[in-house]
Amino acid sequence: MPIDTGIYRDVALGLACRRKAFVENGKYSIVQRHSQIQSLVNGLVNHLNQSANVYEAAENNLWNSGYVSTYIQNGSVQTSHYENWNAIAHLMKQDKKTTLSASASWAYKEAGATFRMRYASATARAKIGDFQVKGSCEIGLWKDKEWDPRLEVSAKAQASLLSTQVSGRVGTNNVYATASAKGSAGTIYAEATCVLSQNEQTLEAGVGAAALRGEASLAFNFFGARITLTAEGSIGSAEAKLSYHHKNREWEFGTKLGFIAGLGFKINVSY
Repeated sequence: MPIDTGIYRDVALGLACRRKAFVENGKYSIVQRHSQIQSLVNGLVNHLNQSANVYEAAENNLWNSGYVSTYIQNGSVQTSHYENWNAIAHLMKQDKKTTLSASASWAYKEAGATFRMRYASATARAKIGDFQVKGSCEIGLWKDKEWDPRLEVSAKAQASLLSTQVSGRVGTNNVYATASAKGSAGTIYAEATCVLSQNEQTLEAGVGAAALRGEASLAFNFFGARITLTAEGSIGSAEAKLSYHHKNREWEFGTKLGFIAGLGFKINVSY
C-alpha cells in the first residue's frame, strides 16, 4: 500500500517551525534542559524527513520495476439492493431521480492477478461457475426547474461454466491506450438496456447461447478525445444482438448476428 510521505514532511515542517533559541538569562540546568529538548526535536525532524526519502525511493524503485499480486479464493454469493424514492422532489420540480436496483451473483471459484508499473498496468480475473442477475431503473423529470424527462432501464441475466477477463493500460495521464478482453465457455445470456431523454437515446438488446464466447476492445485517448473499437465472436452459438447509442459529443453503433459461429462489432466515439 502506498505511504503518504507528505504527512511525514508536514509534521517535520511543523516541528521545525516551532524550534526557538533560549535567549533569556536563567539557570544552567534550564538552559541545558532546553538544549536537550531542542536536540530531540531536531532528531525527530531529521528522522521524519529521512523516512519520507527512504519510503519514496523504495516506492519509485518498486513502481519502475513493476510488481505483481495474485489471489485464489472460494466463490461466494453476493447480493445488493438499492432504493431511492424521490416522489416529493418530482412534485417540487427538483433535479433528483428515483432509482431502483438489485443484483445477485455467485461463483464456485475465483482467481486474479494484477501487474503495475509507472506507465503500464494489467489485471486478469477468472471464475468457475459464474452466475449473474441484475436490473435497474432510474427516472428523472426535471433539470434546473425545466421539464426534462429521462428514463433508464436495464436488465441482464447470464450463466457461464467458465469466465475470464483481462485488461491493460499503457501511457501517461493525457495520452494513453487501453485494451481489454473477456471470454466465457458454456454461456447463456439475455440482456436489454433502454435510455430515453432529450439528450440521449440508447437501445440495446441481446440474447443467445454459446459454447465459446469472447469480446475484445481497444481504446485510444488523446487529450480528452476517445475512440473505442470492440469486436465480439462466438463458436457453437445462436445469438442476436443490436445496439445504438447517441448523446451530446458521443455516438455508438453495433450489431451481431450468428448461428453456429458469430461475429460482431461496436464503435464508440466521444470528444
